[in-house]
Amino acid sequence: MDIQSLMAPFSFAEKEPYAKAMEAAASGKPVAGYLCSYAPLELLHAAGYLPVRVFSRIGDTHHADELLQTFSCSYARSVLDRALKKEWPFLDIVVFSHTCDTMQNVADLWRAHRGDAEVLIVSVPTQTDGALAEKYYGAELARVRCLLEEKTGPIAEARIEEALALFQQQRNAMEQLYALRARYPKVLTGARVMQIALAAQLMDREAHLAALHALLSAVESAEEAASDDSAALPKVFVAGSMCSPPAFIDLIEEAGCHIVGDDLCVSHRAFYSADAEDGSTLEVLTRRSLHRDPCPAFHRTGWHPGHALLARVRAAGADGVIFLLTQFCDPMAFDYVPMMKALEEAGIPAITLSVEQNQEPSEQLRTRVSAFSEMLQGSA
Repeated sequence: MDIQSLMAPFSFAEKEPYAKAMEAAASGKPVAGYLCSYAPLELLHAAGYLPVRVFSRIGDTHHADELLQTFSCSYARSVLDRALKKEWPFLDIVVFSHTCDTMQNVADLWRAHRGDAEVLIVSVPTQTDGALAEKYYGAELARVRCLLEEKTGPIAEARIEEALALFQQQRNAMEQLYALRARYPKVLTGARVMQIALAAQLMDREAHLAALHALLSAVESAEEAASDDSAALPKVFVAGSMCSPPAFIDLIEEAGCHIVGDDLCVSHRAFYSADAEDGSTLEVLTRRSLHRDPCPAFHRTGWHPGHALLARVRAAGADGVIFLLTQFCDPMAFDYVPMMKALEEAGIPAITLSVEQNQEPSEQLRTRVSAFSEMLQGSA
């Protein structure tokens, strides 16, 4: 198995993440930026847009620092700074999901200072279960559809049905990838899976799905995977909020750990979806969005973030958990407390790394992960 050649379609995601978007825009295809996986991607695709995720990057945030409060997270500061520097001239619209007050502030500032890309805010109900939540969000999606149709013309039901099928196929394939990663972390390393996940949010979904299917088929049948001896290094599960710079994943692996699972906003969590097939296209999209495992910015009756994390850690066969917590991410900070309590009660070791997404990971973090790896190996 030539894993490098199979990874080639995804290789742009780390060094030139918006190369595909620029190619699409140059060919006349409209491009929609989005900042959260709760964005109605199927509607954007059906309307003819290429949806691409808006990521942070390593670098200063001087322009954004002049407008945002000091307690705003580094993701918010980084993406606003990139917008103010006009790093995404190819975006036709930018879609915000109302996840927290900081991102609402970023949406307002983006609208005020970047008139070349229209800002569209999609309001997702904070409490995602119940008939009222479905009614509200269904009406919100209908509103978004009308706004998109004003720009691109009528969106046929058949186009939405095709988009629903395509994105569900991609989510299913990504779930297969994460399951294989837990079995073969030496072949499907954390860095490779992160690259595939980032590419999934940056390129044509049909092209990504075809490349992913080829990779999955090769891994499942390869001798390298069948003989993957990953017992030598401890297996860790990475949890946290938004953390897109691959450098943090590289650091964990370089420090002596195999990553067998994650619950990161830009990786596994970006592909969570609930099973929903009955009803109109917007009803299906509503239920897929609201009935999924909620991210820390949303809530559902009976949902316990600690119990959910514990189940994922056990399913991945992880020896320990590494939290990547972006500073000043209040929703994740609230979920972090019951998560840590659940891990402690289950006797699963965990460490917490405080990260700034616009800064390279420090050597101090590397030292801490190395010590954690040694501790896990010593307790095995």
